[in-house]
Amino acid sequence: MKPSRQLLAVLCTGTALVSPAFTSAALAEDDAVELAPVIVTGDEITGTRTVPGNAEAERQIRRTPGSVAVVPSEDFEDTYALSFEDTLRLTPGVYAQKRFAEEVRIAIRGSGLSRGFHLRGLTLLQDGIPFNLADGSGDFQEADALAFQRLEVFKGANALQYGSTTLGGAVNMVSKTGQSHPGNQVRFEAGSDSTFRANLQAGRVFENSDMFVSLTGTLSEGFREHEDQENAKFNGNVGLALSDTAETRFYLSANIIDQELAGSVSRATALNDPEAANPSSVTSDWARDIRSVRLSNKTSFELSGGETVDVGAFVNVKELFHPITPFVGLIDQESTDYGVFAQAGGDYDIAGHRNTFRVGVTSQFGKVKAKLFQNVGGSRGALTANADQKSRNVAVYGENAFYVTPELSLIAGGQFTWSERELKDLLTPAENDTRSYTGFSPKVGAIYEPEPGTQVFANVSKSFETPTFSELTQGGTTGFTPIDEQEAWTVEVGSRGSAGRVAWDIALYRAWLDGEVLQFTTGPGVPAATFNAQDTVHQGVELGLDVDVASDVFSDGDGLTWRNAYTFSDFFFDGDRQFGDNDIAGQPKHFFQTELRYDAADGWFTALDWEAASKADVDFANTLDAPGYGIIGLTAGMDVTDTVSVYVNGRNLLDQEYISTFSTIVNTAGNTSVFYPGQGRQVFAGLRVSF
Repeated sequence: MKPSRQLLAVLCTGTALVSPAFTSAALAEDDAVELAPVIVTGDEITGTRTVPGNAEAERQIRRTPGSVAVVPSEDFEDTYALSFEDTLRLTPGVYAQKRFAEEVRIAIRGSGLSRGFHLRGLTLLQDGIPFNLADGSGDFQEADALAFQRLEVFKGANALQYGSTTLGGAVNMVSKTGQSHPGNQVRFEAGSDSTFRANLQAGRVFENSDMFVSLTGTLSEGFREHEDQENAKFNGNVGLALSDTAETRFYLSANIIDQELAGSVSRATALNDPEAANPSSVTSDWARDIRSVRLSNKTSFELSGGETVDVGAFVNVKELFHPITPFVGLIDQESTDYGVFAQAGGDYDIAGHRNTFRVGVTSQFGKVKAKLFQNVGGSRGALTANADQKSRNVAVYGENAFYVTPELSLIAGGQFTWSERELKDLLTPAENDTRSYTGFSPKVGAIYEPEPGTQVFANVSKSFETPTFSELTQGGTTGFTPIDEQEAWTVEVGSRGSAGRVAWDIALYRAWLDGEVLQFTTGPGVPAATFNAQDTVHQGVELGLDVDVASDVFSDGDGLTWRNAYTFSDFFFDGDRQFGDNDIAGQPKHFFQTELRYDAADGWFTALDWEAASKADVDFANTLDAPGYGIIGLTAGMDVTDTVSVYVNGRNLLDQEYISTFSTIVNTAGNTSVFYPGQGRQVFAGLRVSF
């Protein structure tokens, strides 16, 4: 075992989300409607019973005995924020690298590390409602960063309240509301690659209700050949106060997305001709077009004893038109996901000791009408596959925190998960199959607060992940491919807090995995093959460090701040029959992001940022790598008036050619066209007007 691995093992183990009619109606009734007061103080925005404000969310999340983060929209609203690569920048432990448009490769603690497409091993939510499909897979194209007031990141086993037991945890995208963002705003952005984005949003607060709507349109030719993008995204919600102690909120989102795909290329092409597309992507007109509607409700109320209860339901309907490689063909899917959830929490005493509890149940059911056609220049050819894919999931969970003293709390909880996958092949009935999975995921932890604002935490937890349909239906066998669930035990220790001008967030973790689901590409245009590894280990360090370097530097009220996020990731096979103790391919060991920002007292700012990554293994034999890189960016902006602001955002200013991400392979004997080039030099500018 390598020295760094020994050190981490000892450290961890040892501490066991306007219409004109809406706007005009609201204005016309100005004299008749009494607007509720809205108070905005710095980062403090008004919350509601169903959607707490950012400050309250921060207070709640700090009750977690593990690494978590709240990323407010203020962190990314003065830049061209399109994907998680932009919004989760400077979040330690989050590795998010762009493939195309909003699509990123995201990994937290090695979750879905070898997945060469879309999402695995991470629960993605919008307002607490599953964004993933019911089988656990998912993508990012429907997410609109401009509609969110914050992102909540729960790493590892710290997302129990959302029914998540994945290794990577959960990311919850929380929508703006009429309470949090009242008034109107228009936003226009333009820049490199013929990019143009416009957004209109409006929020209203009435006597016993509030409303918010956001509409975004994006056009871009993309950095690479055959990467044109056209989309329109709508997000809206209405909150109704049913009483002083009860509120219900309805959410609606709709998306029209047309996205061309450039595909992956060889290492040499990625580094020497990064704008080039995979030739097949042009001749076969690869694309990923989506039409979707999401409708949900959450109702929150308080009982006479002070306990809080949340109940809700959701339905997501989606159409996917996805011409891809000649081997796969044209994917044509219609999916419907729906579910209900309920959660209760509160405080009680035992022998004079404070206790807090949370119990709940969440369910998600889905059906995908999955068809495959021959891809004839981006159009449907002959039907080659036709199946119904059904997923069913139910999770029951509970957690209790016992306060030994006001400063020390002990937390114990667990979750029981039942999942079922059913395939009905409409062309070949012999392929029909059904498989069920059950698992229990316990968790114990502690939080010690030696002084207000400073915490030390630790936890031991178990994660449980079931295979997705793309993994179960690989072909070559009758029925499902024999892929088992992935399980892991994780130990985590860390601290968060502030002292003077310094704030920190650090976590060390070590996870022992059994049956890790890994993938590798076997040939050009051939879907990745999936297998259960034997014993594997994931361990690492997640460090966030913010420094208020100086204030009143050039004038009263200005300031210089320095933000840092470092992620050390050490993932390896543990005595594997084929790979021995090799590193698991997919992610650089060292990933660092830093930003130095100056804010002037009269409303302008400038920020210099640097992102650096070490080389990353591409194959499990550890014979091919993606080289390390370092890229520099610069952003500047100003508040022209109280209601008008502008920004300019420059990226990769030295125009370095680098590899952003890749698909994993076993060795170099087969296909090696698995690389996605990083974006070249880009400049974007934006104008935001509030009224």
